Amino acid sequence: MKPALPVLCLLLGLGSCFSFSQAGPFAPHLFREALLGQTICLTSDGRPCPPDPEMKYCADEKVLPNLSIAKPVKLSGILLDGSGVAPIFPETQTIIQIRDSASTTVLLSAPIDEQGRFYLGTVPAGKYRLLAVGVENGKIRRLPLTDQPTALSCNNETVCNLRVAIHYHGTDDPIDFCPPK
Repeated sequence: MKPALPVLCLLLGLGSCFSFSQAGPFAPHLFREALLGQTICLTSDGRPCPPDPEMKYCADEKVLPNLSIAKPVKLSGILLDGSGVAPIFPETQTIIQIRDSASTTVLLSAPIDEQGRFYLGTVPAGKYRLLAVGVENGKIRRLPLTDQPTALSCNNETVCNLRVAIHYHGTDDPIDFCPPK
């Protein structure tokens, strides 16, 4: 089988196309989606790339807990980006999830409001993975071009109000196209 040659066509004015002659391990998957453009992935003989839902680099992603809770707590908070505003994306509902850090199973989730506020209810003591994700057309996806929150903790309080910050990175990261963990 010949290697895939992704082609990226951005819709900017007259438009422009970029092709990549070197198809690395991420190339067929990197250009299936983009924020500001139409993307396609073609094999070297011009056919669309086959779907690959079990992308190897997704399976290899290592995730660590980023939320430590000392005792059961009523958990709420606000999700903000680096500029101090709620990350609202068109046609995407942003939600906060708490996942088991070992299995990545979703344990709790809650939508954010227009100001970025969320309420998750009572969360037992433990170490968890707290994620901000988007729901678009019924599918859970990573928020585009964002890094997940860093270490957060609720110590000995019975009510914990977190200030959760996400940061934007300047370019596509292959992990951006993987399912959230």
